[in-house]
Order: sequence, then structure tokens, then C-alpha cells
Amino acid sequence: MTKVRLCLKLAAGCLLLLWLTVAAGSAGQWQRDYHPSPKAQGGKYRIAYCETESFPNYASTLYNLVQGLAKLGWVTGVEALPYTPGQKDTQAMWEWLATHNTGPYIEFVANGYYTYQADPSTRIAVRQAILSRLSHNSDIDIMLAMGTWPGQDLATDAHHVPTLIFSTSNAVRSGIVASDSDSGRDHIWAHMDSNRYRRQLEVFHDIFGFKRLGIVYEDTVMGRSVAALEDVNAVAQERGFAVVWRHVDDRTRQGDPNLYVRQALAAHRELAGEVDAMYLTQYSHRSPDMLPELLQPFYDQKIPVFAQQWGNEGVNGALLSVSTMDFSGIGHFGAEVIIRTLQGEKPRSIPQVFERTPLIVLNLKVAAQIGWTVPVDIILSADDVYR
Repeated sequence: MTKVRLCLKLAAGCLLLLWLTVAAGSAGQWQRDYHPSPKAQGGKYRIAYCETESFPNYASTLYNLVQGLAKLGWVTGVEALPYTPGQKDTQAMWEWLATHNTGPYIEFVANGYYTYQADPSTRIAVRQAILSRLSHNSDIDIMLAMGTWPGQDLATDAHHVPTLIFSTSNAVRSGIVASDSDSGRDHIWAHMDSNRYRRQLEVFHDIFGFKRLGIVYEDTVMGRSVAALEDVNAVAQERGFAVVWRHVDDRTRQGDPNLYVRQALAAHRELAGEVDAMYLTQYSHRSPDMLPELLQPFYDQKIPVFAQQWGNEGVNGALLSVSTMDFSGIGHFGAEVIIRTLQGEKPRSIPQVFERTPLIVLNLKVAAQIGWTVPVDIILSADDVYR
């Protein structure tokens, strides 16, 4: 058994034990406290939503939150909620929820859907609209926030509406919450899984033992956070490999939608001559069909590429990743947080940490392209294999 497989199995065993312990405690809490109940003031609990942009993680999290609420009896009739794994759009899902009867307890507010569209100017206007509504009206019981920008904007004392924040790169480093265990504000809660990118990098290094790791990111607070740069540098220092970086502009400038593609391709061509492994981070303006062209410089040099975000990145060219594509666990965990908040608990008092078990995913076609003979143990321990 390889070191990678052994480490993953030990980690999975520990996570399973932790999950069973938490689940046992949650079951007791459910029997005592979580039974569906109507709003004391009458009517339904009203939920609103804000996201940074269209993104598969946001859509999957929202879908699984709704299904988690359904399993716990708080919503009904959501079996036909329109969702396909991997989709980016959440607006159609929200419109469906707002126009269908989801039971007597929760309402997904029709005009409570907001998106920044990954646009800084849109962000300013939407943030002002949400904060004005939350601080002056009393029509929202819970605000769901997806992504770093909404988390940063709504984790403020300018309002006191319970706000639950999901799918940030790291809510502590982004200044959203004070720590993994304390949000710092009574009305704020954020899902924390601080070690997920460290786990990716450690597995990648266990397999290839590279000496020089390439990384491309936008040199802004958001860009460094999304790229998990602190984790990259920390693991590099611990394991003794160098990090070779290039910067790109992840925003469309002066009406030039292809600026990112040109910059990224130029950066990849340079790095392909300087590194022996590549860590592919996330960008707003990258689409899956760009990847064959963007990654070809590495494969011409037989350099393995590890995708920070699995999905179409894997199908379209990344060699491997450690995936967390199963969002059912965070959906159930988040649904319990929603219920506990509706039942009167302060979000700050509710645990924020939920670590999803990592899954190895592997693209055998890419492995053949770079001439890597995949060890049998890696194939056997992989959860998804693309051929």
C-alpha cells in the first residue's frame, strides 16, 4: 500500500469516526430540539440569498441545503428542483423555489435573490441594496451568502440578520470570521474547512515528489485567497519545494474578454520551462473548453497538473485532484445550522467546522499523454477515473 493510500485511508477513518460522533450528537439534538415548527409570529420563515457569481460549488451547495432541509422535514415537494451536477446557475433554482409550495415553514423569498456577477461595480450596488434591506426592513429571517465577497460584505454590524456563509476559500484569512471556532459576531456563521487545500498539495507531493511547483493567480487579496497561496507557501516550506508563480488579470479590462486567456497561456508557456509540477487554481474567466490549449504547454514537457477545483477541469485536461464533489454532507450540516438558527440559537454559538472526506480523481488519458505509468495502488484508491 502506498504512503498516499495509507494516509488517505487513515484520514478517512478519522473523519468517519468524527462524523459518527457528531451525527450521534446531532441525532439527539434532532429528537429534542429540531422538530419542524411554525414561526412564532405567524407566517413562514423567510430566506434570502446572495452569491459572488455563477459557480458550480454554489449551485451544488444550495441544492443540497434544500435537500437537507427536506430530509429534516422543514421543506416538502422539492424533488423536482431543477439541478444537474456541475451546473453553475442558481437563479433558476431560486425562482423555482420561490414559485412552488415548499411547505408551511420556509419561504424562499422571490425578490431575495442577489448576485454580484463577479463585477466590482455590481458588488457595490448590490451590497448597498442588501444592507439597506437588512438594516431597515424586518422581512428576512436568514441570509444565505455564497462566496468570499458576500461573506465580507455581510459579516458586519451594519445589520443583525442571521447570516450563514458558505463556499469561501478561507473565511478567516478573508476577514469574514475571527477563527474556525468563533465568527466574532453573534449573527454571523461561516462554514470552515481550512485544511482542504493543504490536503490536496500534500497528496500531490506524496505522489510526485516535485521540486518546483508552478502556480498562476491574480495578485489581489481575492486572487491570493482563491489560490490558497498561504497554504501553498506553507506546504512548500514544510516539504522543501520551491513555488514558481506568475500573475494574471482575472477581470475583463477595457472590453477585452480574451485578456485572461492570453495572459494565462503566456504564463503557462513560461512556467512549463521552469517547473516539474503545476497547481491549477480557479479563475472567474476560465471556461472548461479553454483547458486543452491552456494546459498543453505542460503536457508537451511531461509535467503533471493538479486541479484545485475538480469537475470539468478533470474531464478537459487536468491529470488529477482531490475532489469534494459530494456536497450532500455539507448540505445536511448546513441545513441543521439553518434550523438551529430559526429555532433561536445565535449563529455564533453553532460549530462552523465541517471537513468533507477527500476523493482521489484521475484522468488516465492525460497520464498516458505525459508518459506517467500510474501505480496500481493509485488506481485502486481513486474514487473517479476518467479514461
